[in-house]
Amino acid sequence: MSLCDDILNLGHTIATDNWYTNLDLAKQLLNHDTYLIGTIRKNRRGLPMAVVEAKLEKGESIAMENQRGITVLKWKDKRDVLVFSTKYSNGKRTVLKKSRAIKKPKIILAYNEAKSSVDMSDQMTSYSSPLRKTLKWYKKLAIELILSTALVNAWIMYKENKNTNQGIVQFRRQLVEYLVDSGVDKENCEQRQERPKRMKHELL
Repeated sequence: MSLCDDILNLGHTIATDNWYTNLDLAKQLLNHDTYLIGTIRKNRRGLPMAVVEAKLEKGESIAMENQRGITVLKWKDKRDVLVFSTKYSNGKRTVLKKSRAIKKPKIILAYNEAKSSVDMSDQMTSYSSPLRKTLKWYKKLAIELILSTALVNAWIMYKENKNTNQGIVQFRRQLVEYLVDSGVDKENCEQRQERPKRMKHELL
């Protein structure tokens, strides 16, 4: 919840994957006028088993909604998809798929739209990624957050403020050059270069 402090009580909707989505989080967010939508694991506490265990044919869906407007929906596409929402009810919308009109649950469409932004961010961070296979997992996490996710956010803000179409690779290079130049103490560098090398003495 602490990660959401800046956006609570503003009527925003948060999209999560099944690692984070749960009933307790949904209730806490509703208490702060904030909605939740996301995929959810079938073994989460408090889910209606009639929905979780339903056997569906492709294109079919089943949903249940409680008094607080919390909806759990199961939809069968290529596989079963279990989603959770405090904003959208069990409605459907007609969309085109390969020039064919099909009906999809609104919850699914809303989640896919939110997820597409995350996919785009992942795509941007993959360009010139600094990650290497030899790094340990905690180092990878730090590098991913600082040099990938934060950099993409900075790049987006830079483009909006400067009204430029500069690519992310060029932006990364420009940022690195700026940080290197601003962090170099030329006086100390020159002094270090002037120091004579230590001579090794060996006993005969």
